[in-house]
Order: sequence, then structure tokens, then C-alpha cells
Amino acid sequence: MSVKSFLIGIALDVVILLLLGWLLFRKARLDWFGSHLRDLPAGRLRYLLAARFLRMSCVGFLVDLVLGGSMSRPLVLLFAFLFGLCGPVVLLLRQRPPFQRLLLIVPIIFILYGIAIVHGRGADLPASTRAAAYRFDAFSIFATAMAGAFFTTRHINTEGARQLRAETELEAAHAVQQVLVPDEVPSLPGFRIESVYRPASEVGGDFFQILPTARGGALVAIGDVSGKGMPAAMTVSLLVGAFRTLADSTASPGEILAAMNRRMLVRSKDGFTTCLVLRADPDGALTVANAGHLPPYCNGEELAVPSGLPLGLEAQSNYEEARFELRPGAQLTLLTDGVVEARSAAGELFGFARAQTSSRKSAEQIAEAARAFGQEDDITVVTVALAGAATVTA
Repeated sequence: MSVKSFLIGIALDVVILLLLGWLLFRKARLDWFGSHLRDLPAGRLRYLLAARFLRMSCVGFLVDLVLGGSMSRPLVLLFAFLFGLCGPVVLLLRQRPPFQRLLLIVPIIFILYGIAIVHGRGADLPASTRAAAYRFDAFSIFATAMAGAFFTTRHINTEGARQLRAETELEAAHAVQQVLVPDEVPSLPGFRIESVYRPASEVGGDFFQILPTARGGALVAIGDVSGKGMPAAMTVSLLVGAFRTLADSTASPGEILAAMNRRMLVRSKDGFTTCLVLRADPDGALTVANAGHLPPYCNGEELAVPSGLPLGLEAQSNYEEARFELRPGAQLTLLTDGVVEARSAAGELFGFARAQTSSRKSAEQIAEAARAFGQEDDITVVTVALAGAATVTA
């Protein structure tokens, strides 16, 4: 068999093996990527794989240079291609099971062995041919190194741009949230109101608002937006703006939730929000409506508040109002699920029982207890009390 025929056979073998490997992976629906690559954007992954291929191809040309340029040019190109192929294959299969690695790596090893056999037949080349081979190898090494550097730079720049965009978005979302979350609780005559907000990261999805009513009462909203980052911050801004606007025209918690739901459906493409709105009047009358949020506690007892669907799920959602009497000295405690979902190092949840027991404490003490237990999500606690002794009646 001639060397040329052997090389053609090797090239066909490579194509067939790659095709069979691709079909097998596709039929078995196997995952080519480990966790180190799964979340990379497609553009960055292409640059990274191209850079790996070119760097390893450069090594293939270098081997021929070390051997004194004794390999024929088609053999060198095939050798460099197979070496280059090892780079992306190793990167892609770094965290994959052994059989997936063997599927592609072992055939490449056998083909490289075949190339070594062919090289042994034609190792004696004239001096002029060797000089041309040196020039060819030197130019190829320079070209592949420069191309590899280009793709590496593009990969790094893409990563830098992505990181910069993420940081910019995070800063913008944090700035939006700083404006929306009250720094100070408004002073309302006849009420003692405390609030604590502990985000789990730079930007959380919790929000709360406390506004005075025209009749001297307090209108309170607390909620939790699904998601994080700028999308959550924009949803919070929409809901807070809607709540403040609606509070000028109505003090009905059920009407406010229904209107907030309609606005969220119109302006938000996906996601949902749990929210609870209550109105506490100066005479102790308490009106509560709930959109899938945790019910409030009063003096350590959970209030039986009917729960409607979270905001943003159903256009025709109605939110039934429940009425109670808040007596002087009684403490009403509103929480987000970051309290009950706090988790210890052993995996134990803070849970509803601890949340109910600690609901008699101050907002700061409740939030700190959940944080110390093991905070995993945003923690928001709001307490409302009238001046004087303590109980709630339905």
C-alpha cells in the first residue's frame, strides 16, 4: 500500500469515527459538557474550543520540527489536526465518564500510531526538502500560535465584557432597590412599627412598604418577587410604584392586590410575586388580603387569612379580605419565606414552628435568629403594634 493511500484511509477513518461518535452521543442523548462548561455562553465556548485546537495544532508542527522536518507535508498536516483535536476533546470530556473519553481518545491514539509507522518509511529526505520542511513548520507554528492568541484574547475579552455587564446590571439593580426599600419606617401616631431587611445577596427579591392612610391608619405591603438581579428589581419597582399610586385612591387591601396583579400581567412577561397587604386602623380594626404570601402572626398565633393566587399568574384573580380586631399592645408580625427557609449547616430548616415561636420578638431579633440559623434567601420582617395590652379576635 502506498503512503498516499494510507493517508487517505486514515483521513476517512477520522471522519467515520467522528461521525459515529457524534451519532452515538446524539442517539443516547449524552451530555458532552461537564459542569465546568455547561453554563458558558455559546460564543465564549466556540472561542475557547478554537483556542485549544490551535494551541495543540501548534504542538503537532513543533514535533515535526524536532524530528528535523522528516515527515511529509500531508502527514504533518494530519498529525497537527489530530493533535489539535485532542485539545477540545480533553476539555469537553474532562468531567465525563471514562467510556465517553475512550470513545474518542483511543481511536486518535491508534491513528497517531499509524502515522508513526508511515513516517518510519519515508524518514530519509533530501536536504533541500528538509529546509523547505523547516520553513513550513516555522510558518505553521507562527500562524497557529497567532490564531490561538487571537481566539484566546477574544475569549478573555468576551468573558470580561460579560463580567462587566453583570457587574453593571448588579450595581443598577442594587441602586434601584436602595431607592425602593425604605431606610426609615415612617412615624405613624398610635402605632409602633419596626422593619428589618436582610438580602441574601447584593440584590434581593423581597420588598415592603408602609404608608399612612387618610384616616390615620397604616397601610402595609410585604412581598417576595421570583428571581434575582435586574429583572427582580424592575418587578419590585413596578409593584412598589403601583402600590403607592393605588394607596392614593383606595385603602382596600383586596382592591390593591387585584390592581397590582393586573399591572404585573400587562408589564411583566414572566415570573410571579407573593404579596400581603393589610390596613390597620387607629381603632384596632385590621383588614388583610393575601396573594400567596405567608400569613401574618399576632401574639404568636397565625391569622387565618384566605390566600389567593400570587400576582402575575391569573388575570381574573380576586383577593378576599379578612377582618380582625387588633387590640392595644398586640404585635402583628409579617415575614417573608427567607425566615422559614433558613437552613442550618446540618440541613435543618428554621421552619414554621420556630418562626411562629419567635414571632413574638422584635423584628431585629427575628431576623437575626433566622440569619444566625443559616440564611439562604432574603429575610424581611415587619412588626406592627398599637399602644397598650394584647390579643386578637376574629
